[in-house]
Amino acid sequence: MRWVLAAVWLWGTVALAAAGASGELPDQFSAWGSRAKAHPYLGDSGLDVAGSARVEASAQEKAQGFVVFSKPATAVVGPDFIPVAADRCTVLAARDCPGQYGPITFAVFALQGGDFSVSATDLAGPSGGKIGAENLDVRAIRYVKVTDGAKSEVIPLLLEAFDTRQVAPNRVQQFWITYYIPEDAPPGLYEGKVRISTEGGEELELPLRLRVNAFNLAEPDLAIYIYYAPSTNPSDLDLIRKELVDQRCHGMNVGMVTPPVTRDGDLARDAFTPFLDVYKEAGFARRSIHIGLWNRITSEWLNTPDRSIGMYAPWFRYYPFSKELDDRYVRTVRMIEREAKARGLELILAVADEAGSHPWTTEAAQHYNDLIKTHVPAVVRELTVGGGWAMKRPEHELWKGRINIWTTNRWLPDKLAIVRQDDPNAKIAIYNMAGKGSAPGGLQSTRIFYGFFNWKARAHGVAQWVYRHPGTPAHNYVWPAADPSEGRVPTLRWEAVREGAKDRRYTATLELRLAGKEGETAEQARRLLEEIAAQVELRTGDYDPIHGGRVPAHPPGTYDRWRDRIADAIEQLGP
Repeated sequence: MRWVLAAVWLWGTVALAAAGASGELPDQFSAWGSRAKAHPYLGDSGLDVAGSARVEASAQEKAQGFVVFSKPATAVVGPDFIPVAADRCTVLAARDCPGQYGPITFAVFALQGGDFSVSATDLAGPSGGKIGAENLDVRAIRYVKVTDGAKSEVIPLLLEAFDTRQVAPNRVQQFWITYYIPEDAPPGLYEGKVRISTEGGEELELPLRLRVNAFNLAEPDLAIYIYYAPSTNPSDLDLIRKELVDQRCHGMNVGMVTPPVTRDGDLARDAFTPFLDVYKEAGFARRSIHIGLWNRITSEWLNTPDRSIGMYAPWFRYYPFSKELDDRYVRTVRMIEREAKARGLELILAVADEAGSHPWTTEAAQHYNDLIKTHVPAVVRELTVGGGWAMKRPEHELWKGRINIWTTNRWLPDKLAIVRQDDPNAKIAIYNMAGKGSAPGGLQSTRIFYGFFNWKARAHGVAQWVYRHPGTPAHNYVWPAADPSEGRVPTLRWEAVREGAKDRRYTATLELRLAGKEGETAEQARRLLEEIAAQVELRTGDYDPIHGGRVPAHPPGTYDRWRDRIADAIEQLGP
């Protein structure tokens, strides 16, 4: 297994190998957008007026006109946050591996109003090496007023590029530096400075320290992805390329492509193959591609529910079965499988979405899974489940023998045990437990879901709704840019996804290093993993408005400490 994971890791990092060379912009910084496009959901924060919060400040802080403080990257720092003495920071620091992106974040509490600017210098490293400033992307958090149900709340949401940021008196402004560590960066400590200044005010310099670990991260044996419905317009291929690169740079090792389909449900090879080419070029680490194949091929979307079939909400309604439709569906799947295989990709096919919790779609999901199992047996069949179980429907019976991957939105040990008993080769994946990307709530549930939760669950895959979808703005993990030529603008929760995916790579790296190792150092490392696992609860519930997800999360900073201890154990074990 170790050589398999190593091969997967190498295949996926080819596209990154040149990124980060001196003067060259890393992939991520070329792929994302600067500022978000205006949208009704992104309400005016109303923060252009002075706040009422007061902070005890030192003479130096009063003289410079602001207080600088720092919280963990997955802590929610609102515009009226009041920093205490323990929050003050005099140094900004991070630790990570070659080839990785990550966050360094800090905030200012403006004692006086003003326009703030922030910049970062080159980082000087061991033996005269350096990490150039082009590997440090500086952004400001944009606060927006969002409405979730009947409640409106001002939240930190978007990471936007800026020249200067105006901050009203007695308000907080959080800043965010995304670093990229070049693949060839020697291990050791790299040091530079972050400069904070206000117009006409005193400039403050903070030391910036980035420690590069003496090991590379392995690719875990699971699919890491986010639901994604890209454009099917060939004119948007450049934007799709940026979206896929953005996903890969945020830790996704699998992606999705939506087949371009004509109004009558046909799919032509010439219309689809450019999308597969762009997908391959994006450089995902795993040699697979996830495709949902239903709307306008076997079904139609109804905004007005069809009550005659028990349809209780807008969803898919499947067309009557026919030999003609079956033949066309099989031909379509065969063509996609053939074209994917020609590009070294394995096809993961979903013929329906949550068919267990939408009973009028159950028969169609059974029919088309059976059809593909019979006529294109090499295709991996996946289905989202969990909602049916919640409705007391026996999904373990409905899909038994029909699907290879059971992607559940609830952690239900008793039901999953039945699935595994019926089919020892069944793969269990998890999804939609991390919370809405653009809604109020904490970020820790997102990080643990993509990281330590799926590690303890030994999930085959982990995913969340949704990268971006115009019909569900509260769920968006990214937003369209004001400049249509740019990629997407990230949310804080999208950055938490990256940190979670990276946590998962740290655990995989330690487990690979431990394989076959004996002695006290190895036993200490195993005890560390056991200690961490004991603190991770494998359970789900309803969405928590405080934590923003369905999985139990720990206080901000916890996962950073766990990761540092894992990194120490990896270095102590050696190669």
